[in-house]
Amino acid sequence: MAKTEETHLQIIKKENSVKQVLEFILSTRWFVALIGMLILLKTVFFYGNTVFKNDTIWLWSMRQTCFFIVILVFPLLLLKKSVRRFEVGMIIDFFVSLLLFADELYYTYASNILSVMQMGNMQYKDEILNAIPSLLHPEQILYFMDFVILAILLISKAIHIKNRNEFKYLPVVLNLACIAFFCTYYHFIPESLELVNGFIYSKYNSVRYGTIYGYHYMDIKNAITNNKNVPYNSYEEMMEAYEDLKNEQKLYADEKNQNSVQYTGIAEGMNVFVVQLESVQQFVINRQINGKEITPNLNQFLAENIHITNMHSSSYTTTADSEHSFITSIYPSENGEAFSKYYSNTYNDIFKNYKKASYTNVYAHGNYDTFWNRKNVFSKYDVDKVYFINDFEDTSELIRTYLSDELLYKQIFDMLPETDEPIFADIVAASSHKPFDLEGIQNKEQKITIDVGKYRGTALGDYLESVHYADYALGIFLEELKIRDLYDNSVVFVYGDHYGMTMYDEDLMEFLGENKENYNVARMQFEFSNVACGMRIPGVQAMAIDAPVSKVDIKPTLMQIANIEDTFSLGNSIFEGKPYVCVNNGKIVKEGYYYDAENWYDLATGEMLDWEMLEESVKNDLDKAVEYTDKELGISMSILIDNLLRGNV
Repeated sequence: MAKTEETHLQIIKKENSVKQVLEFILSTRWFVALIGMLILLKTVFFYGNTVFKNDTIWLWSMRQTCFFIVILVFPLLLLKKSVRRFEVGMIIDFFVSLLLFADELYYTYASNILSVMQMGNMQYKDEILNAIPSLLHPEQILYFMDFVILAILLISKAIHIKNRNEFKYLPVVLNLACIAFFCTYYHFIPESLELVNGFIYSKYNSVRYGTIYGYHYMDIKNAITNNKNVPYNSYEEMMEAYEDLKNEQKLYADEKNQNSVQYTGIAEGMNVFVVQLESVQQFVINRQINGKEITPNLNQFLAENIHITNMHSSSYTTTADSEHSFITSIYPSENGEAFSKYYSNTYNDIFKNYKKASYTNVYAHGNYDTFWNRKNVFSKYDVDKVYFINDFEDTSELIRTYLSDELLYKQIFDMLPETDEPIFADIVAASSHKPFDLEGIQNKEQKITIDVGKYRGTALGDYLESVHYADYALGIFLEELKIRDLYDNSVVFVYGDHYGMTMYDEDLMEFLGENKENYNVARMQFEFSNVACGMRIPGVQAMAIDAPVSKVDIKPTLMQIANIEDTFSLGNSIFEGKPYVCVNNGKIVKEGYYYDAENWYDLATGEMLDWEMLEESVKNDLDKAVEYTDKELGISMSILIDNLLRGNV
């Protein structure tokens, strides 16, 4: 009995000892070190789940992260009262945790880093909120686990924050902290922030070199002073760079595609129907699952017409960015900014040019006009008829808040204006949108006829079913064209707006046949931006165009075949081609090569190119692609931010 009591006393002593240590740490300036360590661990956790998920966390990144954390927690040392220090420290910890958590959610959602401009897009919260359940993972509780533990300890009164003041070593601590602060700020931090700005188009490299904290600091600064950060500040300066860019592209077009002139005016006077398919990527084309085609209607359409196999998104993010690229042939600034912030700009847009050619312009989307600010956006374009969900008579089938693709396609033909002019119609589908649940679809078993098998209930399985439904509805659209005798006198251009599946999803890698232990990272990034695309031009035989192209190339293509003069497009006609394709985060696709905004890779092997082993001609070609990509993106950003085309188109 005595031995039991002795053991019990030892346990009590141990508990009291632990309590005393915890109270000492929380009630003295050692708490600052604890907060710094917690933030560092959470940051490493964030890196491991996002930008460095398939890469090694660089020593440089960790060093810079530590320096930013020193600056972040340094002010706590100046607080004398331990209770106040604890309160402010936990507030800092909470907001950093919330920021990292939000960054991870958005990275999972869009494979990109959250921008401060997202805060201006809160009217689109429903889209993100609907997707959040599919983005959450149990391990994300680690961002907030310290709050849970401390709350339990404080509520249960297991520990108490003592309002002690300790001044004995304060002068020494503050002097050392000040030295660390000034050394950090004046030597390392400017270098880190300079690197962030140096990778202005690549958020991945901005975080990699400047840390997540440096990225957010510069993102906020650039949002406030972005008019000072554009490469070209006048129309004349921008046009000089533009002419140089187009001359370079023309040399390539003349060398590679001397027969492209045969397509000029080939569809003059024909109707043009452009269909933007939500989240439909190239990898689903001509692919089966459990013996059935995922996209049978799209497969047949592409086999009978022009299959553009190497179409890449101009942005990693939103549907609005995809529309902006197609309509204006310039790049978005991501995060829907083009539609939300720069919608009043003047562009040499496709609607303006088709109107000059005596077309009747139509735009239709089965969502509300407030979504992505489309009411304001399309009031600025020369569109004769604009239709949103409230303009459709039959709204009996909604997939979440969108009009189903089937009802959109079935009704749009009866809503086309009666006119003797040819029609240019831009139709935006939405049913295969994240989170790919097809909630609200009627008679689902009749419309979804594929069996995703072991992928049922997974992100990939839901995605494949959504794409299959989008294909089912597209079949209805194509059939309606034939029933109404429009198919043989109309150009039909179909393309996916952006990615559907996130990169490095294990089910996706398995589905694509990638080796999880040694997969081709370059190929995976390539697949991520590669969307489904094809075009029907009556009288043109079936063919495949395998050269890389992007969304900014759609407008000049449609203007070439309609014999409409194109005075300003950053893209080239798909029939002419150009030596590279860039995404507006600085990544580049060339035939056989991929550039991740830092290094070049062989697409076939996934291996990084050994620069010293390359022939000089190849080096020059790749260097030129990077140079002209920077120029192209600089022109686009200058136009967007400073509205340089105002009064000039």
